[in-house]
Amino acid sequence: MGKLQTKSDSKLGVKLTGTFEKGQHITLNQDAALQKIFGTQHPELAEALMTHCLKVLKSSEASDEHPGNDERFFMLGAIAELKPRDVVERMLAVQMAATHVAMIRSGRWLANADTMDQVQAHYTGYTKLARTYAIQMEALRKHRNGGKQTVTVQHVNVADGGQAIVGDVSTGGRVDGEK
Repeated sequence: MGKLQTKSDSKLGVKLTGTFEKGQHITLNQDAALQKIFGTQHPELAEALMTHCLKVLKSSEASDEHPGNDERFFMLGAIAELKPRDVVERMLAVQMAATHVAMIRSGRWLANADTMDQVQAHYTGYTKLARTYAIQMEALRKHRNGGKQTVTVQHVNVADGGQAIVGDVSTGGRVDGEK
């Protein structure tokens, strides 16, 4: 396995330290690093979204004392990779990162379940989170594409005497004067 990125050499331009009990400390190593991550010009919004990221994590997932469970950089990295373009995408990106962390957490609980009741409960939770994540991805896609879905046909066969239409095809409309 490759070298894991540490808090001190983050490419995100942010250094995160602390615990829930002692407080979280955010140091910006680059100008407007949080604004770049969240894709906003407003530092207040970037700071609030950062706070939302921290609120959804368990104390062991946002702590220097549990580096193997630390999800703070995952949250920021995932959001940065999504490159949110507006306030809807910013909030959805935070939700998607949080849902993913919760799904992985649920998967860990499922893997460590000892009884059938535990397995069923964790399987149900995991499945609901996975469906929620898929719905969030679809919502992001629709928001970015304005609800339009594009289908590209790579290969078309037309038999002798047949016709093919290339371009947009609409159905269901009436021509003026038709009944």
